[in-house]
Amino acid sequence: MLLLTRWAMGDIMSARHYLFGFSGRINRAKIWLWVLFAIVAVIASVVIACLGLDWSATTAALKAQHGHAIVDWSKIPKPGCKGTVTVVAMIAVGLIWIAYLWSKLAVYAKRLHDRGRSAWWLVVYLGLPLVLMGYAWHGATPCFMAGVAAIHHGSWPGRIAHWLSFLIGLWVFIDLFCLKGTKGANKYGADPLEPNWCDPEKPVKGCVPKPE
Repeated sequence: MLLLTRWAMGDIMSARHYLFGFSGRINRAKIWLWVLFAIVAVIASVVIACLGLDWSATTAALKAQHGHAIVDWSKIPKPGCKGTVTVVAMIAVGLIWIAYLWSKLAVYAKRLHDRGRSAWWLVVYLGLPLVLMGYAWHGATPCFMAGVAAIHHGSWPGRIAHWLSFLIGLWVFIDLFCLKGTKGANKYGADPLEPNWCDPEKPVKGCVPKPE
């Protein structure tokens, strides 16, 4: 994966800055590449979390109900702890999710720069939908399906907040994942789709000599 990143970034941007740095610009291909890393991070966290839990009682209860038309989930115990193994697994999962969230902010910020906007737009692009969804789910039952019903059949303010959150998320996808960045250099850096032209007085590794 790291080699893939280095190949995609070339010598213009290091893999570490690509994933965790907030300065500069990246184009649409780079944010789609980040989605691959996000998927790997989520899968890794799920696998580690599962390996860190004791599933024996849960598995035995499911086997006991084998053949039943409907599984009585109230009789299925939750996975247990494995002591130190569980603690280490949960710490690892926590670190993965911290890295994932930091990387998401960094990559989205660089894509906003490519679109000619400040990273402060992250407050609207990521923060506002969370606030709206929190309001829409406020007072809803913890049960997922009942919570969904509360959103669609609850108060109008809650339903409006839910759909506003959805529309903002849709615009974020279109803006950052589908639309081109500003053509040429802007105040956040050079156009990532243009060659890294050499400065005749200060050439750097990986730069391209400008044709006469």
